[in-house]
Formats: sequence, structure tokens, C-alpha cells
Amino acid sequence: MEIVFIRHGQTTLNKNHKIQGSHFDYDLSVEGREYAKKAATNFDPSDFDFVFSSPMKRAVTTAQIFTKKQKEIILDQRLVEFNFGEWDGKSLSELKQKYPTGIDPWGKANDNYVKYAPSGETFQELDERCGSFLIEMQENYSEKKILVICHGTLIRMMFAHYFTGGDINGFETMDNCALGKISYRKGIARINYYNRILA
Repeated sequence: MEIVFIRHGQTTLNKNHKIQGSHFDYDLSVEGREYAKKAATNFDPSDFDFVFSSPMKRAVTTAQIFTKKQKEIILDQRLVEFNFGEWDGKSLSELKQKYPTGIDPWGKANDNYVKYAPSGETFQELDERCGSFLIEMQENYSEKKILVICHGTLIRMMFAHYFTGGDINGFETMDNCALGKISYRKGIARINYYNRILA
């Protein structure tokens, strides 16, 4: 199995460095849409057997741009972005000042964040959700090439599930419209690339 992840294009919340989890279903900004189109000119969707996407607007629009009407897009609820609870939509810099133990040295929420956003998802819950999706891919699409369009934190955990036992700290958030690829064969997963920029 080969599985390529694409992070969705830029939204206004991305541009303003605010947390964008599952509560905010924003579509791409004008700039984000234009950049996605530019990146997609260097992408060939015909290489893939199946395409999966988060049902959130920013992912679906990105999927439509990258697949160029050549592929059916299968929506999967397990691919929605991480639920940051009360932190969703908030400024990362302001959260870092107010809750320094909830933000890691790279300015992202760490696993302590749920102390301050109790309705949020835990990283363990996200790992289980990602694992469920990956196991299904392994079992049903073992000889296929899969394209997945989803979200930054989710992609970090997809890689973490395979390579760090669910410890998300080893992976930076990919850039908007960047690609990451994992190959999986007979119980062994390998990283082919991470945060590949197309434009």
C-alpha cells in the first residue's frame, strides 16, 4: 500500500495563526484556493486508485482541485481535524502567553492542552481514530495507491501512529497543500517523504 496525504489549502484562520480544529468549517481563502490550483498543476491524480477526504469544506475543496474531476472523492468522518475544544479559533500566541504549559516549544498545542480545554479531544483519542482508518486501508487496499486529503494535526498523527507509537511530537505540521507519503508492506511502514512542496 502507498498512501499520500495532502494537507488542505490555506484558510483565513491559518493565515491569522489561529487554531483551526473540527469546530470551524471554513472553506479556502481566495489566496488558499489560488495556491492550491498552482500546486495542483504539478500533481497527477491518475496515479491513485482511491481518494479519501475529510468532509470539512477546506479539505473537500482542496480534494476537488487536486483530483481535477478525474476521481471519485470518498468522504470519511474519521478524517475530520482534531477537536481542540475551547481552544478552537483562538490565537496560538495568546494561548502560549496564558497557558505556557499547554504549548510546545514549536508553538503547537501539546498533550497538556486538555487541562485548559476540557471538551477537546486527547491525542490518544486521535491516535485511535487515525489507527482505525489506517487499519482499514491496510486490510482493504493493501496493493493500492491511496490519496488522502485532510488536516495538519491529523496528518501528524497518521505518521506518528506508524513511526512513534502515537507520539505526535516528532512531526511538524505540514505546510498547506504539502504532501507526505507512507509505504506499507507486510507489516512494515516506511516514510517516503514528508512536507513535500509542489509550488
